[in-house]
Parts: sequence; structure tokens; C-alpha cells
Amino acid sequence: MSVTLDGRTILITRTRSQSSSFSSLLEEKGATVIEIPTIEIVPCAGPDLDQALKDLNTYDWLFFTSVNGVEIFFERLGHLGLKPVSLPRICTIGPATKERVEAFGHTVELQPALFQAEGVIQEFTSLYDSDLTGLQILLPRARVAREILPETLRRLGATVDLIPVYDTIVPPNSAQELKRALETREIDLITFTSSSTVSNFLKIAGDAEGLSELDCGAIGPITAETAERNGLHVVVTPREFTIPAFVEAIESYFSSK
Repeated sequence: MSVTLDGRTILITRTRSQSSSFSSLLEEKGATVIEIPTIEIVPCAGPDLDQALKDLNTYDWLFFTSVNGVEIFFERLGHLGLKPVSLPRICTIGPATKERVEAFGHTVELQPALFQAEGVIQEFTSLYDSDLTGLQILLPRARVAREILPETLRRLGATVDLIPVYDTIVPPNSAQELKRALETREIDLITFTSSSTVSNFLKIAGDAEGLSELDCGAIGPITAETAERNGLHVVVTPREFTIPAFVEAIESYFSSK
């Protein structure tokens, strides 16, 4: 087994429930992994989601931008005891989100090659020659997220019901754990898998010294831009925005040093 990351200590900041596969892949390569989640997912679905679930037959498309949105959506659907004959056509961002939809027994009709909002916009709008007039779209997602997707779809004529179904908060105890980890100065790479992990990392880290000197990895260009805009030093970004590709990019980075 290749241990290309032997002797390297890597910090994972994503939710604890989603860190296991990332940790395992890094540990297989010999890395020492520290898991300090900077975000925690808190469902906030309310009456708006319940009504949308009851009216699913009125929508043409259902968009999922994260695994979290998928899980909360289908869990609430089951809790309400609703068993629709069919769902709207489904579009997802990223293979993990697609796989989670399929695990619930449903088919994903569109997964853009570019795993971000811009990829959805490009491929989805091409299906309709950029005229979305009359389309009804349901978008359950985080309360705080980029607005480019719903704004563009609306501008092109679609009706988009954007329903917040979860919040991202700072987990308890993470501040103390992160402070101790940063004080050791033995972290070789801090990894970020969303802009939320970056923003909350900075909130938790506060005025810790030397943050700009630490090497960071970002799963995609949006996350990287958020980190760099806030003064962090991004040295790794994979070409494909997935965890396996992220691990390969981290391997490549340290192999070249």
C-alpha cells in the first residue's frame, strides 16, 4: 500500500458525520488525520417545506445541491407519510449528492459535469435554449448559500421555490480543539470542503497567529476563492471536486515538495 503521506498531519474541517471516508483515504496513504469539524448541520425545515412536499406534483424539477438537502428532504417526506406516485425530474450537484438520491430509490436525470452552480446553469439552460418560462423548480438547500443559481433561473423565466432546510452552525467544543491543534504548529495541511467550513474556521480561529502561513487545500474553486479572499494560503485544489480527487491532489502536492 502506498504511504505517500507518511509523516504528514492533515486537518479535516467538514462535518464529523461526513469525515469518515475522507479520513480513511488519507490514513490509507499514511497521513495522521485530525478531525475538527467547523460546521454542524441543523435541520430547519418548517411549514414551507411541508407544503412543497404536499404540492410536489406541481413542480417540473427538483434541484439538490448537497447530500444534506437530500437527506432532510426525503426524511421529511417519509415523516409526513407522503408517497407520491412520481417525483419531479431531479438535478443534482456532485456524485455524492446523486448517489444519495439514488439510495432513496429515485433517478437523477441531470448531473452537470461541473460540480457547482455554474455547471447546473450551463447544462440545464441548454436543455431549454435559455428560455425557462413557465418552469416550476423546487430548491431545498442551506439557509445561507450562493444566490447565483436561483437568481439566474428566475431571470430566465423559471419560478423557483427556494426553501431553507438546514443551517450550518459552529459545533460545540471545536474552538478549544482547534486552538490546541493550531498551537502545536504541526499541521501540514488544513482542508476545506465548502465555503461554510472556511467561514466557520475563521470564526473559530479568531485572531490566532500565523493563519496566513498555513498551507490549505480546497475542494473546488469557490471554496478556494473564499479562503484566499480571507487571507488563507491555498496550495491544493483538485481538478474534479470530489473527495477521492482531493486526496489524489494532496498526494501530488506533497510528493512534489
